[in-house]
Amino acid sequence: MAATRDDGVAPQTPLIAPAADTATKRILFVDRRRDTFEGLREALAPSGALWQVEYAAGGDEALALIEQAPADVVVADEQLTAMDGVTLLTRVRDRHPSTIRMIMSGATKPGLATIVAHRVLPKPCNVGELGVLIKRSWALHKRTGEAEALRRTMSTTALPSRPGVYMELNQVLGDHDWQPADVAAVIERDVALSAKVLQLANSALFGLVSTVGTVRDAVMYLGVDTIRSLALTAEAFGKLAPRSSEGFSLDTFQSHAMLVARLTASIMPAGRAQQEGVTAALLHDVGKLVTISDGSDRWSARLAEARTREQPLYEIELEHDGVSHAEVGAYLLSLWGLPDGIVEAVGSHHNPASVPGLAFDGVAAVHIADALAHEMAPGPDDGPPPPTIDEDLIARLGLGTRLDLWRQRARQLVSESSGDGSAAR
Repeated sequence: MAATRDDGVAPQTPLIAPAADTATKRILFVDRRRDTFEGLREALAPSGALWQVEYAAGGDEALALIEQAPADVVVADEQLTAMDGVTLLTRVRDRHPSTIRMIMSGATKPGLATIVAHRVLPKPCNVGELGVLIKRSWALHKRTGEAEALRRTMSTTALPSRPGVYMELNQVLGDHDWQPADVAAVIERDVALSAKVLQLANSALFGLVSTVGTVRDAVMYLGVDTIRSLALTAEAFGKLAPRSSEGFSLDTFQSHAMLVARLTASIMPAGRAQQEGVTAALLHDVGKLVTISDGSDRWSARLAEARTREQPLYEIELEHDGVSHAEVGAYLLSLWGLPDGIVEAVGSHHNPASVPGLAFDGVAAVHIADALAHEMAPGPDDGPPPPTIDEDLIARLGLGTRLDLWRQRARQLVSESSGDGSAAR
């Protein structure tokens, strides 16, 4: 006789069972200097035979080695001779799209590096931190692969294509001589998108003292990174927004995303990591839109069970499917070519402790901001319980003294916001 839970319901085997990952991974490190390579090999030595680190002094040598035996990870210096790191990773992407690509860049504005690389690393790079990021990217790509298995069970035959305006903005920003007018021109070619970007720019998220009337003004006031994030968010929501679904409100969904983004921005220090965190916050629940847009009863069935059992929705999804809407969203964003820092924060916002070598970065910040947003702006009384902050994680990262301040900030942002509430959890 099958075992049952205390509520009398027989547990189900998830569609995706976790598998042991014992195969050796091949890392190709490409740099003119060997010293960092030697340090990386030492940093990964405790992992035993699971990581095989090889070296190439230039792009042509690297491509020849990859043709002999595909690499799982390629880490390249941007300033290689003969063939620069961006060109190398572009060719790797075209020939071996499943290879994880990382680039070490000393530029303040990496430009095209952000388009072809899954992660842009500072130069000089701490080899210990590099080893951790390699493991994190490998774990992330393995998890998004599991989400792809779930997607094949859905009624929808294909996921939406990459957001065109977002990709075009990346191309514009790859030119170091870009101007704000160039960025505005790309967005303004899509009238509906322009209106949505202006709506988001004038929302309570940014607290601007005056109304932004043009996209060019929005670029000037908010900065190009924020505008790129808003364009991506508007396109993603537009492509996936369901016409109607019981227990779901798109307005409430967007309001929650905005609150999480503003909280994330307020608790992270300024810089590239903060901008990735804000983008991830805006898109952290995009996997819900994928599930709802499927056209099957998967969403409604999971939501109803979460209400009945009084558990967060993502726990019910994990139990039935092996992955939740977080991993489904991460999978979609990985297909769209977004950086691993964003994909990782989306995919792990319910379970940040699962990320190897976690520090206080976008993963932790989006998790904290999401939980605080649900805490300060709860959903309907008949909804499932919200996800909560991982208190062990807070203690591990030494963030306990900041939590009360962040709660105060969340309460203040909710009172300032014209929207209220959040999507079903």
